Amino acid sequence: MAIAAAFRCGTIDVLVVTDVASRGLDDIEGVLTVINFDMPSAIETYVHRIGLAGRAGRSGQATSFVTHADAPLYAGLVQVCASA
Repeated sequence: MAIAAAFRCGTIDVLVVTDVASRGLDDIEGVLTVINFDMPSAIETYVHRIGLAGRAGRSGQATSFVTHADAPLYAGLVQVCASA
């Protein structure tokens, strides 16, 4: 069984992916938490990542680790958080 399929059916509870794999996971329901260990280089990618949590009227949580290197994203990050 493929890892993504095991996650979809609940056989495994945690999935660690890159941006490439995360774009193929839009059809998975019930994702409650997304953790960004490394921030993406574009705010649009960040929005796509956190969009996996809490879809279809459900609440979700996104936790992101940011460093000084992520400073170019701060303004966009503030806007995304304020609009949520």
